[in-house]
Amino acid sequence: MQQELLNAVSDLDDVASLLQNTFVAKDEIIEMLIIGAIAQEHVLLAGPPGTGKSELVKRFAHLCTLRKYDNEQTVPYFEYLLTRFTEPNELFGPVDIKTFQAGGGYQRIIKGLLPTTEIAFLDEIFKANSAILNALLTILNERVFYNGGHPESIPLLFLVGATNEVPDDPDLAALYDRFPIRLWSDNVADNRFAELIQCGWQQERQKIRDGHQISLSNVTNSDTLRRLHQALNQVNFDAVGRSYQEAIRRIRSEGIEVSDRRAVKLLKLVAAASLRRGSLTAVEADFHVLRHCWNTREQVPHLEALLAPYLENSTAASPLRSRHIEALAAEITVLEERAPNLSSDIDLADFLHQAERLRRELIEHPEMILAAPFLQQLEGLIDVTLNNLENHVQSS
Repeated sequence: MQQELLNAVSDLDDVASLLQNTFVAKDEIIEMLIIGAIAQEHVLLAGPPGTGKSELVKRFAHLCTLRKYDNEQTVPYFEYLLTRFTEPNELFGPVDIKTFQAGGGYQRIIKGLLPTTEIAFLDEIFKANSAILNALLTILNERVFYNGGHPESIPLLFLVGATNEVPDDPDLAALYDRFPIRLWSDNVADNRFAELIQCGWQQERQKIRDGHQISLSNVTNSDTLRRLHQALNQVNFDAVGRSYQEAIRRIRSEGIEVSDRRAVKLLKLVAAASLRRGSLTAVEADFHVLRHCWNTREQVPHLEALLAPYLENSTAASPLRSRHIEALAAEITVLEERAPNLSSDIDLADFLHQAERLRRELIEHPEMILAAPFLQQLEGLIDVTLNNLENHVQSS
């Protein structure tokens, strides 16, 4: 792969690392947002409210786009909460009355709204009315907005939709099919709850200091993402072409509906997963994106079991890339600060769980020479903590 593309992938590593250090137990979602951005395919996040969906996408957009543009015709990010009462004006702009009165026809003033954005987030997307939904079908599939009957190309890289419930209404099937990637965003499990509280409070403190603004500089930009998207043309599928067709047939035979359109889109996502690994040759490990082609949550374990042979038999690197050593070192520092303040069995169990997870990550890290000192530091911290606890128990 060309060095320019490798540098672009490395920048996305930094994006992933920054987000993983901010959002607990969202690594898979972060990875699929990156792959969706490379493939320029839309992502659906389903799950209960309050699980960080909008905040995660907003921070992702800040890290992947510039904040200001010279022509002011493009905006980096747009988000909106949809209800059945939302009007098209709110997403696509009001009618330009002056142009209409001057005989210029029916035009909308779209500046700063959905037709001018690069990354969009629409919450409760399936609650929109038919007028909005019909316009979204063209926007999502063709990247075209019909402004007063005139087709206008839009700069949209990809759109992230969110919903509390997976739709089962046939009238929403066409829109649902526009999202080849579906992910479930749930509340953080109990064993990582302390980590969630710590990271969440850090975010809230930062918001207090910044006046509820996100103070993040971009790590990469939309031009770089578009170059990666163009590089999808170079991905070689010779080694996995038949395996991919077989996998789709098996998925369909399990009763999991995959339209012809989605089958092609998912292949593009496999190519994006290959680029994400830093390779122009697709392998079966890149089929991990197919784990997210479910239509209902109940289908998730079936997909996991069906795809396991493809993922286990591959010799390629794990699709979830290893985090940078600096990120792991920062976690060790956090654990060192927590260690003296462990006051209950629950705190200790949570501390040891996080330490063990971090220890395994360091052991499996591809840059073992760099990871070794931090692994030694972490194991020393665990030993000291356990010794201090034993001495405390004996003294009391």
